[in-house]
Amino acid sequence: MEDYWIRRFEDRDYEEAREVLISGLNEHSSTLFRCALQQPGIQLALLSVFCFFFLNSASFLLSSVVLALAVLAVNRTAYQFISICWTEVALKHDLLDIKKSYMETSDSCFWVAECNGKVVGTIAALPFKELVGALELKRLSVRRGYRGRGIGKALCRAVIDFAQANGFQSIVLCTSVIQLEGKKLYERLGFKKMKEYFWPSRLGKALGLVLLHYKYDVSPLHKDN
Repeated sequence: MEDYWIRRFEDRDYEEAREVLISGLNEHSSTLFRCALQQPGIQLALLSVFCFFFLNSASFLLSSVVLALAVLAVNRTAYQFISICWTEVALKHDLLDIKKSYMETSDSCFWVAECNGKVVGTIAALPFKELVGALELKRLSVRRGYRGRGIGKALCRAVIDFAQANGFQSIVLCTSVIQLEGKKLYERLGFKKMKEYFWPSRLGKALGLVLLHYKYDVSPLHKDN
């Protein structure tokens, strides 16, 4: 198995780091689609579509085709939601200038995981404005072909070590129910779920997208006398 190492972001990493993050975000559209199909409101809407066309056409085949098209529309909606609400927002904000967003102050940082000269993972951290003494963990992503090697865990440990070294009392993060691998990783590392709520929009609620807030209490770094 190829070795990897975690290091601080450099200017030459810009395109690869963004590509890792974008591909990771876009992967979640299929998970959101499956989540949406489990929502009672969407199930009722799809059933209503089928019944309406069946009652008016008496054709099971036509009604089934229309139902399939309605399901495809839900899938497309999930993809557009991920693309617009997550990916485009990220690209227009902190990922537009990673160096400026994370590397110009001592209390924030952006890391990459490198393997054979290729960026295969990312993570970032910066002070959380809503809680004194808290560091916010952001932008964790690992290329699909490099998962299962402990890269995500190593990236999170880099943030925890950074928080300890810089005197932060806690680490907070926001994820969602569709980011299953990340959710499991955070909980294994000791992050505790503080609250959950639907994405603050009618569409987010209709799709069943629940946001989760986690917190990790940082142990003080003991220095030898």
